[in-house]
Amino acid sequence: MTVTAAPPNRRRQGPRRKGAPSAPGRPTGHPLSDAILEIAFHRSSKVVGKGQSSLERRRSQARGKIIKSAGVLLRHLRRYEGLVDLSSTADPFLRALLEDAFGEGRVARSALRIRRARERLLGLRQEEERTLPKAEDTYALSNSVRRFYGRAASVLFEVEADLVRMEKASALLRDRPALEGGLSRVAVVGFPNVGKSSLVARLTRARPRVASYPFTTLAVSAGHLELRPGVQAPVLDTPGLRTPERDPKHPAEREALLALRHSGTVAIFLFDPTGSCGWTMEQQEGLLARLKERMPEKTFLEVENKSDLLRSPSARLKISCVKGEGLDDLVGALKGLLGSALPPLPPLRE
Repeated sequence: MTVTAAPPNRRRQGPRRKGAPSAPGRPTGHPLSDAILEIAFHRSSKVVGKGQSSLERRRSQARGKIIKSAGVLLRHLRRYEGLVDLSSTADPFLRALLEDAFGEGRVARSALRIRRARERLLGLRQEEERTLPKAEDTYALSNSVRRFYGRAASVLFEVEADLVRMEKASALLRDRPALEGGLSRVAVVGFPNVGKSSLVARLTRARPRVASYPFTTLAVSAGHLELRPGVQAPVLDTPGLRTPERDPKHPAEREALLALRHSGTVAIFLFDPTGSCGWTMEQQEGLLARLKERMPEKTFLEVENKSDLLRSPSARLKISCVKGEGLDDLVGALKGLLGSALPPLPPLRE
């Protein structure tokens, strides 16, 4: 007589309750957290227990899995928390850039929430470690590990948006220059395609992208102009401005205004008298007038580019970034205007 083994008695699983953490490897709509959890759970799966009996080995393994996975998660959270320097010495331009991109104080609040998530995760690990000695069988040990995995996943899911924000903020700052010498910074501003990047390349060793169409520059970059031996002034290449309004729609224009506001007391306003940039001199002069009205504390050094093509009868400095004409006069004017912002010369030794 043939005997057929009965199928194992398996409890029917109901639908997963809303908000419950998924099993490792199952997508949840939290891609960044899922990636971190996958790393943590994969590494913890390699933990091997030690002990004389099977129960001791399983208890050691359960404790190792919890400690290993928690350690991986804590390291990732600590790294994300520190992606952006929020100390009081952070550059005011970069702080303003973060607030414009993400909202006032939001990056700092994200860092704080990630720190609190680390503290909660550490508490969960300690809580589960305390339950392990009380487990009487392997089922209780496995349940403790699963419980920790689920609660840890919930902690990460709650700060998913904060992790993403810190990652984006870090990428934003990584593409911006680290600047020093706030008082002696010089922002080069003006309409698109007037030659700002070409001027910065002429005055400094920077090599910004230069092209003959508007909005080639979409983010602030910088070079350094030597004012005297050992003393340099950052020269900021800014995106083109078309309006000095408080909240222009184009993010590159907002960044240019922030760079201008948080630069030093001197700025270069670059004109294109030929009109090849696409704007008339009347429009360019109107933009400068509105900038002066908004920022009366700034000294705008008015410079006309493309003197090799056209020299207007105005009293402004005339330069040609293509041929290098007038650049010595421009550097001399900058040194004169920046003199009060420079550190004093060291005393002479007799």
